Amino acid sequence: MATIDLASAPLPKPPEPAESLTLLLVAGEASGDAHGAELIQALRQERPGVRIIGVGGPKMAAAGQEQLFDLSVHAVVGITQVIRHYFKFRYFFGRVLALARKENPQATVLIDYPGFNLRLAAKLRSELPGSRTIFYISPQVWAWKAGRVKAMEKWLDLLLVILPFEKAWFAQASPQLNVNFVGHPMLDRVKRIEGAEPNPETVALLPGSRRSEVESHLPILWEAARIMTVRRPGLKFVLLSPNEKVQDLSLALTTHLPAPNFSVEFNVGYAVSHLSRCALAIVASGTASLECAVVGIPQIVVYRVDPLTWAIGRRLVKVNHLSMVNVMAGEEVVPELLQEKMQPDAIASHALELLGNRKRREAMKQRVADIVATLGGPGASKRAAQAILAEAALSQVR
Repeated sequence: MATIDLASAPLPKPPEPAESLTLLLVAGEASGDAHGAELIQALRQERPGVRIIGVGGPKMAAAGQEQLFDLSVHAVVGITQVIRHYFKFRYFFGRVLALARKENPQATVLIDYPGFNLRLAAKLRSELPGSRTIFYISPQVWAWKAGRVKAMEKWLDLLLVILPFEKAWFAQASPQLNVNFVGHPMLDRVKRIEGAEPNPETVALLPGSRRSEVESHLPILWEAARIMTVRRPGLKFVLLSPNEKVQDLSLALTTHLPAPNFSVEFNVGYAVSHLSRCALAIVASGTASLECAVVGIPQIVVYRVDPLTWAIGRRLVKVNHLSMVNVMAGEEVVPELLQEKMQPDAIASHALELLGNRKRREAMKQRVADIVATLGGPGASKRAAQAILAEAALSQVR
């Protein structure tokens, strides 16, 4: 019987490694950083070896992005703020574009932040034609600047939307644009606590995530809290910040504000555990407002920008409300105190009326819950990751 010399036998050929995949992710605000971090985790679950590069914030960096720099700390809102920081953002834009040229990723995923990211999409289409360009969390062109749709048709290979009415809107406005509704990623992160009993004397204050928002809103909310406590002694307030940098800013600002006549605690993150113990939230319009809606906490939405931005915005915006809850409902479900109506006394009066009217709070919670139900179920980040990987597979980059 023949023998086999195992020592001299050829070793089995190792399996061929999967083709390397590089994705460039760009996010420029705290909310985009949170959504981007969840997306990175979902991408790695689907494709463990994927390389993620680009810019974002601390959460995306912690999730494993090879981050060129933290763009989220520079977020601004309003025309005057954009003009004031024009050269800084032009420098940032150049650095991101240089990274894209150097790395030539199979796909770029642009997360919200339309002013910056749509300009980047245009450049990528002309300079990296073999790479796929994907926009995750659509610009709100259904509310203003609808003319951007035609440009988006030329620049984007795929648009991933997170609001239920957006796919139908784009099908009507731009049939050629490849649009996929994946659901809202917030439902992966925030869940309503059924049966939770909030403290009727505790109010959440959420002045915003951008520096300009906090600087504009916090002094007004602080004074509203002082007025509320005079009229209803014993109230407690929880000031919530999306990250430690914003919290540091809030703490610094409060040292220059009148001493509080109320109990206040400072917390980082819009955690369910913080919000669910509050009877009411006074919240800057944006992602935090929708997060309060998902948790099921009654809210008053506030917002103020410089007069020039407001005047131009009123001429361009095609929706009647700013709060996403109200936009989705087509009516005012939660109160909005915007611009000149955002005054401490007005906020205090609305808040105290809601705190004293349990029936109205419960009716608001039920109506908001019905609206949140239209956002779909959990799994948005996974569905987005699968769509991105499928699109990246079509890339001609080698």
